[in-house]
Amino acid sequence: MGKVLELIEEKKHIANKIRKTLSIESIKKAKQDHHSKRKPRPCGITIHTGIGCSMACSYCYIYDMGFPAKVKPYPLTELELVYALAINPYVVPRRTFAAYGSVTEPLLLETRDKTLKYIANVYHWLNLPSQISTKIAIDEELAKKLKKAEPRISVLVTLVTISKAEVLERFAPNPLERLMGIEIASKYDVPVYLFVRPIIPGVTDKEIHAIIKYGAEYNVKGIVLGALRTTHSIIQRLRNKGINVDEIIRRIPRYPKDHEQIHVKSNDIIQKAKKIAQDYELKVFRSACMANVDSHNEYCYMCYLGPCGTKSNYNFQDNDIAEFIESLKLKIKTIDVKPDRINIVLRGKIERKNYYILKTILAHITRTIISIKYNN
Repeated sequence: MGKVLELIEEKKHIANKIRKTLSIESIKKAKQDHHSKRKPRPCGITIHTGIGCSMACSYCYIYDMGFPAKVKPYPLTELELVYALAINPYVVPRRTFAAYGSVTEPLLLETRDKTLKYIANVYHWLNLPSQISTKIAIDEELAKKLKKAEPRISVLVTLVTISKAEVLERFAPNPLERLMGIEIASKYDVPVYLFVRPIIPGVTDKEIHAIIKYGAEYNVKGIVLGALRTTHSIIQRLRNKGINVDEIIRRIPRYPKDHEQIHVKSNDIIQKAKKIAQDYELKVFRSACMANVDSHNEYCYMCYLGPCGTKSNYNFQDNDIAEFIESLKLKIKTIDVKPDRINIVLRGKIERKNYYILKTILAHITRTIISIKYNN
């Protein structure tokens, strides 16, 4: 059996083992949950540990997506969640990246216990390289628990403003507490990165040197830079807080309608920040998953931002790929395995779902860009 099918068989074995421990109700609950169906992005599968967020940061888009300002722990138990991931046709043990946070603050008191259980069990059963983003100040107890849950977990601590934090992040720990938490976590060998996302034009750009300087002084491993996704209500909230939004509006192609999210152009700010970070000898990442790759000493070339990390020791041969494709009852014309891309030409057409399963699984297993074409 080739390397690709070995991982697929490992996944089936894990799912079968967990299923034996669950009730019929839990199995049904996990199967109906979106974690069992959702296709990961190249940066990984987002795992929701709660629904909503009580921090109510003025620049956050989750409220435009319909999530509440009051947080509730996610309804699945830790084993139900792992089972949902194990039966997800797109998730691969040891290869798919996992990201905790997304639509909540995962380390709030209401969600912290569940978050730590999720991380520990996903790591125990599926061994997914995991990452968590937070604004919580990490104390010694939390640092130890994170380290125990996943020894190389990539921790992103958000810091987008210092002077305006009391205004824009009213219910979040202040920046100094977060920085002190970074220093505590680093003492316990927890890889922590400064998460400068979203960059708020007119705010973050004016403070970027101080933010990076503080990050270096408090022992971050690197810095992740990312742009703001704005909406009509975000612009209104920022304006109501006394923020001059002219620079944000100048950088968007059009004013957002209703709950539409618009990407704010920030490449010039990012390039400025990158140069400052390099002056402080900090690693700079343009995407959160790049810090996940770094903390786990992994390798990835799934998108144009790569290659990232250490060169993979997974050397896939044509027959490894062919064996998996044939297991999906598909016919192959040619396979060309290159260092930065795998080109596949199939005979005949492929169903849309099978196309995405094939492309996603091969991309995450090989950590390479996958090109699939048809030729009768």
